[in-house]
Amino acid sequence: QTIEVLENWHGIKNINVDTTTKEGLIRAGKLGLAESGLADVVFTSYPSEAADIFNPINKGAFFSLFRHPNERTVSLFYFIQIASWQGKTYTPHLKNMKLEDWLRKDRVKCTQGNVMTRLLIGKYKKACVITEEELQMAKDVLRRKFTIGLMSKMEESVERFDRRFGWYDNEKRQQCFDSHIKVGDNKNPHKEVKEGSEAWKLLTEMNSVDIRLYEYAVKLFELQKDQNRIRGITQQA
Repeated sequence: QTIEVLENWHGIKNINVDTTTKEGLIRAGKLGLAESGLADVVFTSYPSEAADIFNPINKGAFFSLFRHPNERTVSLFYFIQIASWQGKTYTPHLKNMKLEDWLRKDRVKCTQGNVMTRLLIGKYKKACVITEEELQMAKDVLRRKFTIGLMSKMEESVERFDRRFGWYDNEKRQQCFDSHIKVGDNKNPHKEVKEGSEAWKLLTEMNSVDIRLYEYAVKLFELQKDQNRIRGITQQA
């Protein structure tokens, strides 16, 4: 097989590889995805494997939108109740379960807790314990490799991505920005969990390491803002 561009009836173009799985990333590397120059963006939850696709000649750069870990977990709980198109992750019986009861399950604590940190260090399987050293490894990856965005500052984050990767001049850019970013798309409204509630306490315990990583990402977001400002002044001079 060879790398090909596929276009659906909406006019959206994709490459014929699945980078959302480790197996798909390996296949993408073998088929020469980076060398083809056909993909503008690669979406994945496996940064270590994704990095192996690229090389010093055909380089890649990471960017990511970060969300507070507790909010992410709550959103997941409600999403998998309705996501019938998601295959194995579709869990409709959770509609009859309280969030607190779901969070108390050991399996949930070890598979859904501290997901951001585990993905960054390649600790994908069930992991109930993340060490201080592993947290520092994840922080180092963010600092050295990632352009940081925050869901709480969505518009500013997307503006930053656009400028960083040269997408700002796309003729459909403003239309997409207005409809998908300002108005919002693919939303799943659900109950909010109040800070200080029993559910929030359980979430904080489960995501204790990820919360520290998220707080670090927020600091990096502000630091990169200053760096971008300095870079812009330098370029103007």
